[in-house]
Amino acid sequence: MKMKPLVLLCLVAFGSRISAAEPALTLKDNDTWVMAGDSMTDTRLHTNNIEAFYRTRYPQLHLHFRNSGVGGNRTGSMLDRFDYDIAAWKPTIVSIELGLNDVGSANPDDKNCADGYIAGMTKLVGNIRAINARPILISASPVNDGSLMNAWVGDRCHRVHPFTVALIEFGKKENVLTIDQYHPLLALWGPNKTLDNANALAAHIRLLKPEHNVPDLASLQTFAKSWEGKPAAIQFTGDDVHLGPAGQYTMAATILAALNVDREVSSATIKADGTIVDAKSCKITEAASKNGVLSFTRLDARSPWPLGGAGDALTLMPEIADLSRYMLTVSGLAAGQYTVTMDGTLVATLSDKELAKGWNMSTVADGPLGERSRRILPLITELQTPLNNAWRAASKDKDAAKLAEAQKAIDACEAKVQDAVQPTAIHFVIAPAK
Repeated sequence: MKMKPLVLLCLVAFGSRISAAEPALTLKDNDTWVMAGDSMTDTRLHTNNIEAFYRTRYPQLHLHFRNSGVGGNRTGSMLDRFDYDIAAWKPTIVSIELGLNDVGSANPDDKNCADGYIAGMTKLVGNIRAINARPILISASPVNDGSLMNAWVGDRCHRVHPFTVALIEFGKKENVLTIDQYHPLLALWGPNKTLDNANALAAHIRLLKPEHNVPDLASLQTFAKSWEGKPAAIQFTGDDVHLGPAGQYTMAATILAALNVDREVSSATIKADGTIVDAKSCKITEAASKNGVLSFTRLDARSPWPLGGAGDALTLMPEIADLSRYMLTVSGLAAGQYTVTMDGTLVATLSDKELAKGWNMSTVADGPLGERSRRILPLITELQTPLNNAWRAASKDKDAAKLAEAQKAIDACEAKVQDAVQPTAIHFVIAPAK
């Protein structure tokens, strides 16, 4: 099957961030990760999704995530609140995601335009290291205005480019883990915004001014023609700076891919007669086959990434599912279509060939997986919004009594999260479709 250009761009951008064989970040028991940033962090969307990934991938670890996002923040404003809003958490990891506000009216053609931003990042990294925490730098995300690299629609999106380049160079120089989400997301969001059909792209090209430096108009026009008759672009909610849940999932996935996270959840291979061929990070019991119906119970060591709010993000970035390889392979089935139920709920209808090839169940939205997702994500939202904010306010005011009260509430909520991420046994039935 010929791959659509948009999907191809997605895969290139998504996969290009992975180079190391080992995870770029390895979490340990009782790590505290403070996610600091501006309004993008303050939305509690992609940051909560990243938290959900790590909590479900490592349910045996007691992990602590704290949101320290403030709308409008620049490096200077984060430095001003560093002691009570970052260091006070006593973190072992601090990620800094800034840039959209720092760019100001910077001239992107000025090679020194990011000097102030890097000076601020230098101080922040020094502060983080001084409290014995590991710094992680995350570039700003692009503005979702339809800009392409060197074919800019909005000046703000253009201005983030040199800041991102400067941040990457700074990270290399200072040996700081640095994640570029700007360029992969630009390659993903830009075409999605403007290339929904050839006419839209043609109009986009005509509106571009000469100073925008379109490098290869012919290639863009060829790309436009290839989109004739294809579905319209995915429509994100939110605004062009603060995308809604689906867009934020693409941000989380891009960051997780750059961290080269462990993608394996668990896998099982079973024959149609009930013979267990292989089981990794899971235990298969009660396997039986009768009258062409295969049934078994599966208990996993960990759970797939909750994708309850991913929605259209999976269409735009199908590799999101590959971050959670929750695999089931069934060999030897008679040719035909089969229904799959989990704990009595129909979750999929697949062919014998699809099941024999191996089915990644991480995107299942119904049944026990959907229920687990709908239980985990609201708990994380409660933890990171009212409870987290109460603690931060008490810390800023240096109110010991309120701080103790806020910490008690956080501890109680974290205990609920810890319980929710523990895998439970699921009963599968695979039967010929009627």
